Amino acid sequence: MQVSEFNNLAIELENWLRMRFHPVAVKMLKEDDEIPKEAIIPTRDWKHKYALCQAIARAQRNEETITMLIDDHWCFEPVVGLGLVKYPENFKNGNHRYPDSVRSLKAAAEWGKNMPRLPFGEYKGITVAPANKCKFIPEVIVMHVNGLMATMLMIIKNWIDGKDINCQISGHAACVYAIVPSILNKKCYLALPCRGDRGVALAQDDEIIFTLPTYLLHDFIEGIRNLQKKEWGLPIQVEIKDASKIWGKDT
Repeated sequence: MQVSEFNNLAIELENWLRMRFHPVAVKMLKEDDEIPKEAIIPTRDWKHKYALCQAIARAQRNEETITMLIDDHWCFEPVVGLGLVKYPENFKNGNHRYPDSVRSLKAAAEWGKNMPRLPFGEYKGITVAPANKCKFIPEVIVMHVNGLMATMLMIIKNWIDGKDINCQISGHAACVYAIVPSILNKKCYLALPCRGDRGVALAQDDEIIFTLPTYLLHDFIEGIRNLQKKEWGLPIQVEIKDASKIWGKDT
């Protein structure tokens, strides 16, 4: 897939869903030469660290391309989850959360053990950009969507392969839970905006996060076009069918 084709498909997806903000292209970086020339690097260009959820928000709202290396992050969870550091002792023993947001060290350690993580040392950083204008092919597309949009995306997912989404949901680290499992497992995922995403990145109360691996984008667009023809698209049009015809009984 060429970048221009990716941009056009992302625009079609955004327009069909009637999204408030752009889908965000997310690419993990292995080498410095993968950093886009137009990318903002927070510590270099803004002279301070930033939160990954804020970078995603600026990509979807302001159409900015932002690259974050290890020293650009305020939050510790994406640094661990993206594999930029070795799994730290304070995650293993639970001191990263206890006593602030977990009632016991054991529970805090359990959460830390279960948080998704990319392999340590595989990547140097992450770039986020609006999917409609990015100049690279990302691993995944991250979208803040409302309930209706999530339903329509799930209908398309069911149209593609008949499978539902089984995912790990947490109240913490939205950036990690939205990005890492989808990259690791090459599947669609759902995540909840965390306190940080809501507090500093302005995620709305009616939003959840839907993550789409880029390799499925063609299938999703095909699903949109087919379902729209069959009046399964937007706006929603409901036709009540005679249930007796489904299981072959007279009523």
